[in-house]
Amino acid sequence: MLQLTRKTDYALVALADLARRKLDEAGPTSARTIAEAYSMPLPLLMNILKELAQAKLVTSTRGASGGYQIAVEPSRVSMLEVINAIEGPVKLSPCCDQLPIADQGCGREDLCPIHQGINRVHRRIIDFFGQVMLNELIDEQVVTTPLSTSAKS
Repeated sequence: MLQLTRKTDYALVALADLARRKLDEAGPTSARTIAEAYSMPLPLLMNILKELAQAKLVTSTRGASGGYQIAVEPSRVSMLEVINAIEGPVKLSPCCDQLPIADQGCGREDLCPIHQGINRVHRRIIDFFGQVMLNELIDEQVVTTPLSTSAKS
């Protein structure tokens, strides 16, 4: 079964929260604030935010008024970028990684009756995730609700 991992799910939620904060001009926020708002384990979220920062999707600032901010407009962040940042490249099956590394893949590509078909599906999945932008995933009600109102709920 294809399923996003919990890490990717948390990354998308954190990015959506940071996007809302940017829209509200709220400034940087701490990992703790995000973790508490969405009942996420803080150590895991801190690792996720570090990976998102390495991918240049968020920025972090140290200090008392520091924290995390989204670095890219939500309409320019694809699901594929988030998945790649958190999970590494999408790979539908061993023969789909396209890496010319010895002992990678299944080794039966020449004989496999589904090799070409699986690669076509793989490319479609990659294309699809590349076309889905973060802003499309964010619930409009959540984005348009000011932080002060949503925090009271």
